Amino acid sequence: MIYALLDKLISISKKEATAIKAAKQLFKFGIIGLLNTGLTYVIYLLLIKATNATFAMAIGYGVTSLIGLTLNNRWVFNAHAQFKSVVMKYYVTYLFTWIISVGFANAASSWSQMNTNLIPLFSLILTVPTNFLLSKFWVFHRQKLKEVRQNGNQP
Repeated sequence: MIYALLDKLISISKKEATAIKAAKQLFKFGIIGLLNTGLTYVIYLLLIKATNATFAMAIGYGVTSLIGLTLNNRWVFNAHAQFKSVVMKYYVTYLFTWIISVGFANAASSWSQMNTNLIPLFSLILTVPTNFLLSKFWVFHRQKLKEVRQNGNQP
């Protein structure tokens, strides 16, 4: 009976630890997103006079997406995965959330009375959690090599 109670207490603390870890990751993920948004804007401002808006935005987005990939891999999710093993998943995730964002903008501007200035903010409510969850459980998900060798590719 005492062992059952202790086991229950330990499992509760593991659940709490998992929730705390996920909250910290989400917070770090948000910090990276805010920093990358600001840095994209700075790069855009630096390049806009020498180039054009499309090129300036593309360079800013490209540079900061690589920074985001690196920081999410090493700091947010502590995966330390090899670049080539996560880069395709990372950009597929961004493409997927971009499609969600554009689709939402199209639907909100066509079928609702939503103020068009607010569409990007509501879009973030959909895309940030989607991006975080895909990053956490797909892009940067780590499976211990030892478990893979013992159990094969089965979940």
